[in-house]
Amino acid sequence: MITTTIQGRSLAIHVDGIEESFIIAPLGGRQGQALTETFLNIVAGNLSPAGMDDVLAEAVGPVVYERIREELSLHEAESVLLPAFYWQTVLGLDGVNAYISGGEGLAGSKKALELLILTLGISPTQTAPSTALESLIQKLAPTPPTGRSTTTVDRLPADKPRANRSPKKTRPAASPQ
Repeated sequence: MITTTIQGRSLAIHVDGIEESFIIAPLGGRQGQALTETFLNIVAGNLSPAGMDDVLAEAVGPVVYERIREELSLHEAESVLLPAFYWQTVLGLDGVNAYISGGEGLAGSKKALELLILTLGISPTQTAPSTALESLIQKLAPTPPTGRSTTTVDRLPADKPRANRSPKKTRPAASPQ
């Protein structure tokens, strides 16, 4: 389990059981944008997953990355590398919080990725994707139903009588003659 704090302009990630926090300095905006584009291309399957190590290493910096490799298990390393990556994106601390509140690991990654996609304004309704980001959202978007829409009446059993919904007409009273 991790906890995070802001120290100046940097993100401090503390892993339970490790004495010293991992300090992640912010990258410049263009470098963060390039990392985001590469990350999303990998997730969308447009680039080899082998490039993910380089993306995550760049997100934390070479000194922190080497420390992670020496001190942490693979699970613990993931819990530092992924929030550090989201810290470097346009999401900043919101991405880190989405990762943690999502439960860390795969569930946290999914929640932070969904937030990133929504923040970037990628539309799942586009039919001709022009970038890897647009194709990624199409892969993650739920598939709309293809059948006709149903109503409550459509779901009633065939043998169940249906109430007449039209108002009853009243006959005028007969006049005495």
